[in-house]
Amino acid sequence: MPYIPNTDADRRKMLETVGVKTVEELFSVIPDGLRLKQELDIPPGLPETELWLYFKQMAAENKVFCGSRTFAGGGVYSHFVPSVVKELAHRNEMYTAYTPYQPEVSQGMLQAIFEYQSFVCLLTGMEASNASSYDGGTAMADAALMARSITKRSRTLFPRFIHPQYREVVATYSLGLGIEDAQLPVREDGALDRSALTAELAKGDVAALVLQVPNYLGFYQEDIPSLMQEAHDAGALVIMAIYPFVAGVMKTPGELGADIAVFEGQALGLPASYGGPLLGGLATTMKHIRQLPGRIVGKTGAAFGREGFVMTLQAREQHIRREKAASNICTNEALAAYQATVYLASIGKDGFHRIARKCEDNAHYAAEKLDEVKGLKRAFPQRAFFNEFAVMLEEPAKLEPVRRKLLGKGWLPGIPLEDKFPELPGGLLLAFTEMHTRETIDAFVGDLKEALNG
Repeated sequence: MPYIPNTDADRRKMLETVGVKTVEELFSVIPDGLRLKQELDIPPGLPETELWLYFKQMAAENKVFCGSRTFAGGGVYSHFVPSVVKELAHRNEMYTAYTPYQPEVSQGMLQAIFEYQSFVCLLTGMEASNASSYDGGTAMADAALMARSITKRSRTLFPRFIHPQYREVVATYSLGLGIEDAQLPVREDGALDRSALTAELAKGDVAALVLQVPNYLGFYQEDIPSLMQEAHDAGALVIMAIYPFVAGVMKTPGELGADIAVFEGQALGLPASYGGPLLGGLATTMKHIRQLPGRIVGKTGAAFGREGFVMTLQAREQHIRREKAASNICTNEALAAYQATVYLASIGKDGFHRIARKCEDNAHYAAEKLDEVKGLKRAFPQRAFFNEFAVMLEEPAKLEPVRRKLLGKGWLPGIPLEDKFPELPGGLLLAFTEMHTRETIDAFVGDLKEALNG
């Protein structure tokens, strides 16, 4: 945001313009009991030159990892972003276009959103998409609420190794409704415990079964069709969460029979800096489009034979009715969605599939190399995985010292798992994208061996 200094004279003029004499008078409409009575404990303001220097000094304390030396994933990934993406997404008219409720002045943004929805439907194999959600977690929460509204049932079932933050967001939504969802246990080999699933479905109150492909640990269940069939037979819907690029190597949620699809879209042309910005994707079948929360943009005919784009099916007020709303989030991630749209258009179908294969090939090459490292074992080696997998140190106490050594050599060596998954002591989640080369992976494995044996 630009630095805009205000002098005492500027403030007096603004107060005069609105018809008050002091700042205290300006805020007098706020009840006295809600107003702060003391000064905030913050440093005094700085001139612009000093402020820039201050933040530059702060930024210099950050440790920056280039994409080829980053092996952290867990929902946020380092992918190459073509220069055309930033060039188009950073144009001023895209920065300023926000609320497209007036189609006569918002055709550019409305068309961009329509194209985004079209790409989401291609990615997921679904028939309708909203105009984006805040992130994958809120998309999952909206999907759960959507399933409850459709089925008139209350609970959602989550396998053990679904993304823990997705689970936490849905739990927060459910808590407000007095609902307790169920977590499904897994067997020792990581597969879903089917007997537990059958028992939960038999209770008759399950709105949806959630399947994540791949799950937080990078692998996926081989029996997805039969899991979906069992859920459908019990009257429940299936919500399928995907990492977008997995659609380049396997069937889409729509082709597999899911009712609702969600994903985190950060990997589609958005930076991984500080974990975002993020972008939630949410799509469904035409059968359930009336229950789809958020904005939906459609294409229609306009004067003189031209096409036009408008928000459709829903009024803005639909999202501000609290308990009656499809979602209480009545905005979207328009700029991030636009950037993802430009990214997908720039890489094209062939590029998308090449990136997906490269991610998968790099991960499998790394797994083979790491299987040879003494003192390290792969968690659930019998499970099929895509671009990410978990390893476990045989001596869990070594994990933090090993990570510090790798950080010192310029590697971002994955995500520790024990905090979220106590059954994986010494666990480390490693992710691989097209940004890695075999030479980079070999160098990382070599430094990891040295750190383990040092």
